[in-house]
Amino acid sequence: MGSSDLHSDDFVLADTNLFVAVGGPENPKFQKLRKFAARHQITLQVPQRVVEELSTMHVADRVETAIEEGWATKINPPSPNDSDAVAAMDYVRREIARKSGKNEHEVEKADTVFAGLAIEFLRSGHPRVVVLTDDKVAAAAIEGSVGQQGFGESILVLRRSDIMDDGGDVRVI
Repeated sequence: MGSSDLHSDDFVLADTNLFVAVGGPENPKFQKLRKFAARHQITLQVPQRVVEELSTMHVADRVETAIEEGWATKINPPSPNDSDAVAAMDYVRREIARKSGKNEHEVEKADTVFAGLAIEFLRSGHPRVVVLTDDKVAAAAIEGSVGQQGFGESILVLRRSDIMDDGGDVRVI
Protein backbone atom coordinates (compact mmCIF):
# COMPACT_ATOMS: atom_id res chain seq x y z
CA MET A 1 0.00 0.00 0.00
CA GLY A 2 1.34 3.38 -0.91
CA SER A 3 0.41 5.36 2.17
CA SER A 4 0.04 4.23 5.74
CA ASP A 5 -1.57 7.51 6.78
CA LEU A 6 -4.97 6.76 8.19
CA HIS A 7 -7.99 8.77 7.14
CA SER A 8 -11.33 9.23 8.83
CA ASP A 9 -13.09 7.38 5.99
CA ASP A 10 -10.93 4.25 6.40
CA PHE A 11 -12.82 1.18 7.56
CA VAL A 12 -10.57 -0.18 10.33
CA LEU A 13 -11.02 -3.80 11.42
CA ALA A 14 -9.54 -4.61 14.85
CA ASP A 15 -8.27 -8.07 15.79
CA THR A 16 -8.58 -9.74 19.21
CA ASN A 17 -4.88 -9.67 19.95
CA LEU A 18 -4.79 -5.89 19.63
CA PHE A 19 -7.06 -5.52 22.67
CA VAL A 20 -5.11 -8.20 24.53
CA ALA A 21 -1.79 -6.45 23.81
CA VAL A 22 -2.84 -2.98 24.99
CA GLY A 23 -4.19 -4.09 28.35
CA GLY A 24 -7.12 -2.61 30.22
CA PRO A 25 -8.47 0.95 30.23
CA GLU A 26 -5.99 2.10 32.89
CA ASN A 27 -3.00 0.80 30.91
CA PRO A 28 -0.98 3.50 29.10
CA LYS A 29 -1.01 1.38 25.91
CA PHE A 30 -4.81 1.29 25.95
CA GLN A 31 -4.89 5.05 26.49
CA LYS A 32 -2.48 5.52 23.57
CA LEU A 33 -4.72 3.41 21.33
CA ARG A 34 -7.65 5.60 22.37
CA LYS A 35 -5.65 8.75 21.48
CA PHE A 36 -4.55 7.17 18.20
CA ALA A 37 -8.17 6.55 17.19
CA ALA A 38 -9.16 10.09 18.19
CA ARG A 39 -6.25 11.71 16.37
CA HIS A 40 -7.08 9.89 13.14
CA GLN A 41 -10.84 10.27 13.67
CA ILE A 42 -11.36 6.55 13.13
CA THR A 43 -13.70 4.06 14.73
CA LEU A 44 -12.34 0.56 15.22
CA GLN A 45 -14.72 -2.01 13.75
CA VAL A 46 -14.73 -4.99 16.11
CA PRO A 47 -16.30 -8.19 14.76
CA GLN A 48 -18.64 -9.99 17.16
CA ARG A 49 -16.23 -12.95 17.09
CA VAL A 50 -13.51 -10.72 18.58
CA VAL A 51 -15.82 -9.64 21.40
CA GLU A 52 -16.65 -13.29 22.10
CA GLU A 53 -12.95 -14.25 22.17
CA LEU A 54 -12.22 -11.43 24.59
CA SER A 55 -15.11 -12.59 26.79
CA THR A 56 -13.66 -16.10 27.03
CA MET A 57 -10.39 -14.50 28.17
CA HIS A 58 -12.30 -12.36 30.69
CA VAL A 59 -11.04 -9.13 29.12
CA ALA A 60 -14.15 -8.01 27.21
CA ASP A 61 -14.21 -4.83 29.31
CA ARG A 62 -11.46 -3.48 27.05
CA VAL A 63 -13.56 -3.47 23.92
CA GLU A 64 -16.73 -2.57 25.83
CA THR A 65 -14.99 0.54 27.20
CA ALA A 66 -13.86 1.49 23.69
CA ILE A 67 -17.43 1.05 22.42
CA GLU A 68 -18.90 3.09 25.29
CA GLU A 69 -16.38 5.87 24.60
CA GLY A 70 -17.26 5.87 20.90
CA TRP A 71 -13.93 4.92 19.31
CA ALA A 72 -14.95 1.33 18.59
CA THR A 73 -18.12 -0.33 17.43
CA LYS A 74 -19.24 -3.94 17.36
CA ILE A 75 -20.13 -5.34 13.95
CA ASN A 76 -21.71 -8.56 12.78
CA PRO A 77 -19.82 -9.09 9.55
CA PRO A 78 -21.08 -11.51 6.95
CA SER A 79 -19.23 -14.73 6.32
CA PRO A 80 -17.03 -14.00 3.33
CA ASN A 81 -18.44 -15.68 0.23
CA ASP A 82 -16.87 -13.63 -2.57
CA SER A 83 -14.48 -15.93 -4.49
CA ASP A 84 -11.54 -13.52 -4.03
CA ALA A 85 -12.31 -13.28 -0.31
CA VAL A 86 -12.42 -17.06 0.08
CA ALA A 87 -9.18 -17.43 -1.91
CA ALA A 88 -7.51 -14.83 0.32
CA MET A 89 -8.64 -16.69 3.45
CA ASP A 90 -7.28 -19.97 2.07
CA TYR A 91 -3.94 -18.28 1.34
CA VAL A 92 -3.77 -16.91 4.89
CA ARG A 93 -4.55 -20.33 6.38
CA ARG A 94 -1.80 -22.00 4.31
CA GLU A 95 0.76 -19.28 5.10
CA ILE A 96 0.09 -19.28 8.84
CA ALA A 97 0.28 -23.09 8.88
CA ARG A 98 3.55 -23.02 6.92
CA LYS A 99 5.17 -20.32 9.06
CA SER A 100 3.97 -21.71 12.40
CA GLY A 101 4.39 -25.41 11.70
CA LYS A 102 0.70 -26.04 12.40
CA ASN A 103 -1.69 -28.21 10.45
CA GLU A 104 -3.98 -26.01 8.32
CA HIS A 105 -6.99 -27.24 10.29
CA GLU A 106 -5.37 -26.00 13.52
CA VAL A 107 -5.02 -22.41 12.30
CA GLU A 108 -7.35 -20.03 14.17
CA LYS A 109 -10.26 -19.19 11.87
CA ALA A 110 -10.38 -15.65 13.23
CA ASP A 111 -6.88 -15.07 11.83
CA THR A 112 -7.91 -16.12 8.33
CA VAL A 113 -11.24 -14.30 8.21
CA PHE A 114 -9.73 -10.79 8.30
CA ALA A 115 -8.38 -11.13 4.75
CA GLY A 116 -11.81 -12.16 3.50
CA LEU A 117 -13.63 -9.49 5.47
CA ALA A 118 -11.29 -6.80 4.19
CA ILE A 119 -12.11 -7.74 0.59
CA GLU A 120 -15.85 -8.02 1.32
CA PHE A 121 -15.96 -4.58 2.99
CA LEU A 122 -13.90 -3.04 0.19
CA ARG A 123 -16.31 -4.42 -2.39
CA SER A 124 -19.28 -3.15 -0.35
CA GLY A 125 -18.19 0.42 -1.03
CA HIS A 126 -15.53 1.37 1.51
CA PRO A 127 -12.71 3.23 -0.29
CA ARG A 128 -10.02 1.61 1.86
CA VAL A 129 -9.96 -1.08 4.53
CA VAL A 130 -7.34 -1.32 7.28
CA VAL A 131 -6.70 -4.45 9.33
CA LEU A 132 -5.14 -3.65 12.72
CA THR A 133 -3.56 -6.63 14.49
CA ASP A 134 -0.76 -7.53 16.89
CA ASP A 135 -0.03 -10.88 15.20
CA LYS A 136 3.08 -10.61 12.99
CA VAL A 137 2.56 -13.95 11.23
CA ALA A 138 -1.11 -13.28 10.50
CA ALA A 139 -0.35 -9.72 9.37
CA ALA A 140 2.25 -10.93 6.87
CA ALA A 141 -0.10 -13.62 5.60
CA ILE A 142 -3.00 -11.16 5.22
CA GLU A 143 -0.75 -8.69 3.37
CA GLY A 144 0.40 -11.44 1.02
CA SER A 145 -3.11 -12.70 0.38
CA VAL A 146 -4.71 -9.36 -0.42
CA GLY A 147 -1.74 -8.47 -2.61
CA GLN A 148 -2.06 -11.74 -4.50
CA GLN A 149 -5.76 -11.05 -5.04
CA GLY A 150 -4.97 -7.58 -6.44
CA PHE A 151 -6.13 -5.52 -3.46
CA GLY A 152 -2.74 -4.45 -2.10
CA GLU A 153 -3.40 -0.80 -2.93
CA SER A 154 -6.76 -0.69 -1.16
CA ILE A 155 -6.21 -2.82 1.92
CA LEU A 156 -3.64 -1.81 4.52
CA VAL A 157 -2.44 -4.15 7.26
CA LEU A 158 -0.97 -2.47 10.34
CA ARG A 159 0.54 -4.10 13.38
CA ARG A 160 0.38 -2.57 16.82
CA SER A 161 4.11 -1.92 16.46
CA ASP A 162 3.36 0.21 13.38
CA ILE A 163 1.29 2.62 15.46
CA MET A 164 2.81 2.36 18.94
CA ASP A 165 6.21 1.43 20.33
CA ASP A 166 6.79 -1.05 23.17
CA GLY A 167 6.56 1.73 25.73
CA GLY A 168 3.11 2.62 24.48
CA ASP A 169 4.13 5.84 22.75
CA VAL A 170 2.06 6.47 19.64
CA ARG A 171 3.95 6.69 16.38
CA VAL A 172 2.92 9.26 13.83
CA ILE A 173 1.79 7.47 10.70
